[in-house]
Amino acid sequence: MGEPQRVHVDVLGPLRMRTADGRDTTPTGTLQKRLLSALVLSRGHVLTSDAASEAVWPTALPAEPAAALQNHVSRLRRELPEGAIESVADGYRLDPARVDVDADRLLDAIAGAGPELDAILDRWHGPAYPELADYDPARTEAARLDDLRIRAIEARAAGRLAAGHTAGLVAELTALADTHPLRERPRELLMAALVAEARHTEALRVYDDFRRLLGDELGTEPSPALAARHAELLAGTATEPQVAAGAATPSRLPLPSTSLVGRDDLADTLLALAERERMVTLVGPGGVGKTRLLIELGHRLGADRPARPVVMCELATGDDRAAADVVAAALRIDARPGVPLIDRIAEVLDTAEVVLLLDNCEHVLPIAAALAECVLARCPRVHVLATSRERLRVPGEHVVPVPTLPLGRHDAPSVQLFVERARAVSPDFDPGPAELGRIVDIVGRLDGLPLAIELAAARLHTHAVDEVAAGLDDRFALLTAGHRTSARHGSLGAAVAWSFGLLDRQLQTTFAALSAFAAAFTVDDAAAIAAVDTATAAEQLTQLVERSLVLRTPDRRYMLLETLRAFGAEQLRATAGAATVCARHLRHQVDWIEAARARMLEPGSGALTDIDAALPELRSALSWALDHRQIELAGRLVVPLLDYGFLRLRPDVLAWAERVTAADPDDTSPVAANVWVIASYAAWMAGDVPECRARALHALELAERSDAAVPVDVITAVGSYELFLGHLDAARDMYRRAADTPSPHDPARPLMAAASEILARGYAGADADAAELAEQMLAETPADTPYAAYAWYCAGEADVHINPARARQRFARALEIAERTHASFVVGTAGASKASIDARTGDPHAAAADYRYLIHHWRRAGMWSTQWTMLRSIAGLLARLGRFRDAAVLVGAIRATIAGHRVFGADEVALEQLSKTLASELGPEVYAVALREGAVLDGNAAVEHALLAL
Repeated sequence: MGEPQRVHVDVLGPLRMRTADGRDTTPTGTLQKRLLSALVLSRGHVLTSDAASEAVWPTALPAEPAAALQNHVSRLRRELPEGAIESVADGYRLDPARVDVDADRLLDAIAGAGPELDAILDRWHGPAYPELADYDPARTEAARLDDLRIRAIEARAAGRLAAGHTAGLVAELTALADTHPLRERPRELLMAALVAEARHTEALRVYDDFRRLLGDELGTEPSPALAARHAELLAGTATEPQVAAGAATPSRLPLPSTSLVGRDDLADTLLALAERERMVTLVGPGGVGKTRLLIELGHRLGADRPARPVVMCELATGDDRAAADVVAAALRIDARPGVPLIDRIAEVLDTAEVVLLLDNCEHVLPIAAALAECVLARCPRVHVLATSRERLRVPGEHVVPVPTLPLGRHDAPSVQLFVERARAVSPDFDPGPAELGRIVDIVGRLDGLPLAIELAAARLHTHAVDEVAAGLDDRFALLTAGHRTSARHGSLGAAVAWSFGLLDRQLQTTFAALSAFAAAFTVDDAAAIAAVDTATAAEQLTQLVERSLVLRTPDRRYMLLETLRAFGAEQLRATAGAATVCARHLRHQVDWIEAARARMLEPGSGALTDIDAALPELRSALSWALDHRQIELAGRLVVPLLDYGFLRLRPDVLAWAERVTAADPDDTSPVAANVWVIASYAAWMAGDVPECRARALHALELAERSDAAVPVDVITAVGSYELFLGHLDAARDMYRRAADTPSPHDPARPLMAAASEILARGYAGADADAAELAEQMLAETPADTPYAAYAWYCAGEADVHINPARARQRFARALEIAERTHASFVVGTAGASKASIDARTGDPHAAAADYRYLIHHWRRAGMWSTQWTMLRSIAGLLARLGRFRDAAVLVGAIRATIAGHRVFGADEVALEQLSKTLASELGPEVYAVALREGAVLDGNAAVEHALLAL
């Protein structure tokens, strides 16, 4: 017998069916197309009558669905080879030997990357199975095929590179990278294509943009292979286009300091489950080892798929308000005003492949459940692993109880754990049969709880096994009697209490004080909060680490496990010392942030990233201060965050000032005026310029009531709102007054004011005096600091209308320093200004690429005032590129918004000239329609319009 007759069916894009000789036999009716698509989707398997009816009639069934379905099947059989559709007991089956489906050939085509792949991609428009967009099985398959489509485009590009056919490849890969910004392969190929065209500088910029994006969005770095390629480009040794085979994105996980005892089989089972299911929750009592298992799973998942980031979020450090902040900080996702942070996290993760580890969810169960449910629903490639004392109750959750360690034998895992931990503190420990028997008894009394066993074993550095057993015997009755939770919790409490009881009084006091820390801490931090000198704190921490009551972190700081922190807090409350210790913690955080702000003037200090890491601790201190009416200290904690929030692009941190002003309605604090200044900048960053003005004026009014001189920050804030309103002369005068105001204890204040004065003068147009002042300012500015980045940016603005080439060099210098010092605000402003020069007189396509990155930069930060300013330049670029109607729509949005800066100075002149050009090119009627179309766009819609046009 010969081969069975076959038909060719294309499902990648609009459905098409052809006979072997090429005759088109695609059904013409919608219902017939839906039925054929459903049969092809389930080819080789039975499509039940119910499933077929759901696919053909998704909204309402006909009066006689079985008869109607049979009629459609009969009609479809006429166009297919005989026997292609088989009737079975409960439905129909399409014989896969009778149909050749393009989706089946896709993987082979990707491997070959030849004409077959070109043919598939050229015909593939829109999603796969478009006729069944409302049918769940088809949507799932379409999502899988869409991922293959990206791989196919990458494979075709790699094939063209290998063959030396690079014409048009840069544009194609740029579009692919823009569409899938977190995917490394398109960036790798784009760099190779640029190198092939001897465009090494642009290849370097592609890498730098990608590195910034990964850091901002996921807190990761490009793969070692791509980083090595970048290093070759920098060294000038890369001459031929190379394409790395894979990516290895590092994970952000704690490093386990001990081995995993007695859990290997469970870890293997959990690993398979975590790969298969998208939500797994480990549940069990405190101390059972959930966190240790979670870390182990994270490392194994990262090792299995190195390109997939694994990010851990310790939720025990936050409260209901801060839990989402903790997750966002771990992922390095910035907040956006007006967007709930959970939605923001899902928006940024989108289609990225990430494993999210949520530890200690029981502390913030409602918000943890809401976050997991939102991410699972909106981010199809994110897997969530959680630990909790109870399940999260979200759809799709797989709950795995974590058991205690097995007991009863000399070689039981619980005994092995005790012996291993005992040897960590007593290396010569070698128990004989009698001692092993006592250890079996000890771990049995501790119910096999790993943390309790470790705490008991740690006693072996000063006690014998019999003494450890006796200590537990003496204390268990008292410490577990009347316990309101399970016996396991009681046993753990007894072990912790006994370990605590063996400390001398000074160590007990220090341990309890350490519970005030929300996260990891240093020796200096511990000394301040325990009210001891640094040498004493270091010695006490060493002893507490030896007793397993304090842990070392990978960066060599210290931390308390959640259970131990909770126990320490109970001891603190029992001795009525909580208020004293928390007050010390607050004062220490105030001192720390004031010192950190001073370090921002020190070249290479890394102060901005140090403050990033300290935000959970600062937030905890602020909350305690406000809860206990420590208004002045709350204000003193917030005031030093002004330059950090501004330069680091953290409107959410600047908004802390609003909590302080709300707690001090009568403005009784001596720093109230400065707090209102920060609240003013928070309003500006959110795009509310009128509120920014009102808050700055209120700060000025408060300052003028005092007998002291008006603070520099207050004068600068007034100058800033004048600048935002377009009153350039008034802004310049206020900035000059601020720069001339003595500030002996904070030299950064007049520096920022002087730079802002030059900025205002540059905005006003050509000003030779401003350019000269800029030269003097740059000579006096500390190098390699965030302030230097801002100064170079302002100096560039002074040169824009006088010497554009020098302005571009200054913007490039500002960008270089800003990226090194993490001054995100300057990355955006200097990048936008440099792009605007390219947009007007340089390479418009390079400007378009820069603008695409910068739009996402400002949107991540929630900075709508600067976003709108940049959109004005983008409108001019679109006109230069001949996209007149797109530019006109954008102009309509810009003129209608109240969220951006008022258009003034040279920008106003440029916008008027652009409007005249667009009206001339489009004609008055078309131009007016485009303006009206743009006027109804809000910020997000205007940004999407700009991205699409670019």
